[in-house]
Amino acid sequence: MTSERGDSYIGLTRKSLPNADKVVAERWRKHKSRAVNENRLWALYIYLKSGGLAMTWTHEIIAIVRGRKEAYAYERELVKLFEPELNDQYL
Repeated sequence: MTSERGDSYIGLTRKSLPNADKVVAERWRKHKSRAVNENRLWALYIYLKSGGLAMTWTHEIIAIVRGRKEAYAYERELVKLFEPELNDQYL
């Protein structure tokens, strides 16, 4: 996903709803809730708390990967390749 400022985050979800857009919307809702209600010092949540919640965000499904192990490996690969500003894991 990408903020209106151009800062980006790559993440995955493991939910198995038939509609991928609904899965993404639910994951985004959880990110926003955690940013507000939990004290996690992750780059994405710090960004959301410091104005990101009020921004417009674009969400894009890059791939649908079957298998938990394979999905996490693919996420790590993408984060290392693209170095999104709001991912502070895997770097």
